[in-house]
Amino acid sequence: MAHLYPHLRLHQVFGANTDVGKTIFTTALCLASSALPLGSTSAGPEDVFAASAQGLGERVHYLKPVSTGALTDADDAHVSRYVPRAQYKTLYRFTEPVSPHLAVELERRAKLAERETGQEPAPPSDEEFVRDVGNWIHAAAAAQHEGAVAYVETAGGVHSPGPSGLSQSHLLRPLRMPTVLVGSAELGGISTTRSAFESLLVAGYDVEAVLLFPSPRYGNVEYLRKFFADEHNIPVFGLGGPNDSHTYGPPPTRNVDSAADRAAMARFYQGLVRGRTPESAEESADGVYGVVRHLRSRHAARIRELGSMAQRTRDTCWWPFTQHQLTRTNAEVNVIDSAYGDFFSMLDQRPANSSGGGGGLLQPVFDGSASWWTQCLGHAPQRLVTAAAHAAGRYGHVLFPNGTHEPALQLAEQLTGKTTAEASLQTNPGYAWADRVFFSDDGSTGMEVALKMALQASIARYGVQASSDRAAEKAKPGQQPGYRGGRPKQEWEVLGLKGSYHGDTIGAMDACEPSVYSEAVHWYRGRGFWFDPPTVEQRSAGSVTISLQVADRDLADRMRTLHLPNELKGAEGAVFERTYSSMQEVYDVEARLKANDPLVQFYTDSIRDTLRRLTKEQGRKFGALVLEPLVMGAGGMVFVDPLFQRVLIDTCRASQDLFSLTDPPLSSSTAVAAEGWQGIPVIFDEVFAGLYRLGACTTASVLGTTPDISVLAKILTGGMVPMSVTLASSAIFDVFNRSDSKVDALLHGHSYTAHPIGCAVAIETLSAIETLKQSSDWKQARAQWQAGEKGVWSFWSKDAVEELTALEGVDHAVAMGCVLKVAIKDNQGGYTSTAAVDVLKKLRYAKSASQGHPSVPTQQPEDEETLPYNVHARPLGNVIYLMSSLNTPPSVLRTSERVLHNALRSATS
Repeated sequence: MAHLYPHLRLHQVFGANTDVGKTIFTTALCLASSALPLGSTSAGPEDVFAASAQGLGERVHYLKPVSTGALTDADDAHVSRYVPRAQYKTLYRFTEPVSPHLAVELERRAKLAERETGQEPAPPSDEEFVRDVGNWIHAAAAAQHEGAVAYVETAGGVHSPGPSGLSQSHLLRPLRMPTVLVGSAELGGISTTRSAFESLLVAGYDVEAVLLFPSPRYGNVEYLRKFFADEHNIPVFGLGGPNDSHTYGPPPTRNVDSAADRAAMARFYQGLVRGRTPESAEESADGVYGVVRHLRSRHAARIRELGSMAQRTRDTCWWPFTQHQLTRTNAEVNVIDSAYGDFFSMLDQRPANSSGGGGGLLQPVFDGSASWWTQCLGHAPQRLVTAAAHAAGRYGHVLFPNGTHEPALQLAEQLTGKTTAEASLQTNPGYAWADRVFFSDDGSTGMEVALKMALQASIARYGVQASSDRAAEKAKPGQQPGYRGGRPKQEWEVLGLKGSYHGDTIGAMDACEPSVYSEAVHWYRGRGFWFDPPTVEQRSAGSVTISLQVADRDLADRMRTLHLPNELKGAEGAVFERTYSSMQEVYDVEARLKANDPLVQFYTDSIRDTLRRLTKEQGRKFGALVLEPLVMGAGGMVFVDPLFQRVLIDTCRASQDLFSLTDPPLSSSTAVAAEGWQGIPVIFDEVFAGLYRLGACTTASVLGTTPDISVLAKILTGGMVPMSVTLASSAIFDVFNRSDSKVDALLHGHSYTAHPIGCAVAIETLSAIETLKQSSDWKQARAQWQAGEKGVWSFWSKDAVEELTALEGVDHAVAMGCVLKVAIKDNQGGYTSTAAVDVLKKLRYAKSASQGHPSVPTQQPEDEETLPYNVHARPLGNVIYLMSSLNTPPSVLRTSERVLHNALRSATS
């Protein structure tokens, strides 16, 4: 991850293209840095080479990550010739003077030809390459000089490929070093320089200065100086030295006489670093000394900015789901400088290590919550960044009602499976059931839309209609409270599960039982009934338990009077349990139904009995069944027995006789015959669980039944931008499309409905996931869980889950897809529990400040006590969970499991 050290100034040098003077300017930067005293505000030493030899300035480190061509022409050799005090190194050197990826291939072929047999030599992987660069930077920082600077010179242009063929700007992005861009002074250089800058900008780099040789013929310096000053507040330095044309400009022509050539270059560097003398100065009198002063200033400003952000945020911002009184110090604020892959680059605010060490101000921290469940391809993947940039450039935002645009249409067709003959529930979440896609801005509002759809559909089917407008007007006074025989307007409610959470907008809150999320909101009134969900828990290796807790004693007593299977045992209080051999057995819903699992009849009887009591005895009206399928996220990562949810859906759909009652408490009614949905509309809240979060494209494929309405968000746009979709069947859509009157339409919308950026990013996200599904990492993960083609599985290790269950302070653990859940033993339990506090501290500071700062935290630790990164996690009461992306490297998963295991063992033993 990104590096920042107080005593080591760090910069990478990119060129707008090849042959723009990148090595010349990098050498000049090294020379000026070593000669210019720290804090100097004067013109700088006149004899640059003498001052450099004395080491009046910073200690200079120079790195060329990859070099191609003859050793005599190597860039590090050039630097060492003119800055002999510099510590220089090249990591990967290839003899062919071609692009690194081609040089690697040519060398591979040559070695194969020499050996004829044996293992094929492999180029460094991207991870190895970046890690080696990061380790070099850390070693430079650990040298413990009072003032030092490190320059990393890239090869070729911004998008010149590295050894693997990946663009160097993308390859080095995990390090996100402050950047110096060397522009082009040639014809076409304005376009080349701007294009290179925009590539770096979109990749997330901070470009701190642009350098180029004077170009009086083309005016590149003048144009670029104005452009960068006006648009980006970045200084442009047009710098040159004395050359054979007796002007200040590019270096002199190379002399075949090596001694004469060195003398000419030494004279050139002297002038380039010092700048022109005052009497001949025009606009660049300060030379490269001025660039170094600017870069030193930027380094100090960056440290000050990061150091002040915690307090400024505490003074200005209002955090969600946070009691500010509990954030008592700035050290408790997570100051995130950048993010890449599964990691934050976070400011380490602990006291400086007494031994000095080489630890930087920025530390890699695993994003253990996937940034509140939004991430699925890691932070800032380039293909999503590019998709967003293209859509922004093509459209910005355009209104959607009565219109269309390509990204929205393509996404809607893909989600419903209307684009290909190969569509299926394994790829298209709305395949064969969803006919329409409604766009909104986030999961909560997507659920608001779903509730409006479902309730209106039920009212249209089951609502009591007056025989005429005149009759309705005549009956209206008598329907109001306070009139003789009057009664309140019929309240339509929802059915759901206890512990559910569907968002924080008022309507979505009302679809959930009272909880810490809603009870403090004055307008909240929960409108529904919520069943106690049986949960899936693994408490030991080799077995999985279904546990049903019933808080109501009378209801528990009534349940005991039912015909319970012999295999179902009563535990202490109102807890019923049944054990299965594996996750595969629990989640094979169709097999459990066919094998007549004893819980099927138990669930059916209890659900039907409850529905009868609610409708016939209590006279309540229900317009929707609202479920978080398989896992209830915010309620505590509650893994619900999938058989229970399936039976609940089936029973509701088969209970139209109860939902159609129009004048309770009469015991009979005539069910309304209708096509499409049956009973009441079923809503799947798949904001958290959908789109492969739990391993499957849609939870419908696990439950074996599809909904009438489904809401997707979060993974939908890869964590890049907010957007949600509500999928609906044709029967639901037809309710709002039955007349020409606008009042019958779904009167809901957002200014940013179907915004092109979100749609384009969603399309690219789904495309990336389709590629990932064929990867060896996915196949190996499925294999270790013995998932087969349709079974459940997780990216987290099955062995790690079983090891966690064996820890003394752990109640149970379970994993599915990206989710690894651990429940800590705690009598209080629930969202307000503080049992996880100590574990969180252990995770956040698993790695001490004195340990190294790896470039890419994918390397395996050598022992239990040496871990390469910390973990940021947000607890759900007594529940700790870790969330991976869909492409988290296995090495990161295994290391994170060890970090979690160590933290739990230490905190709960």
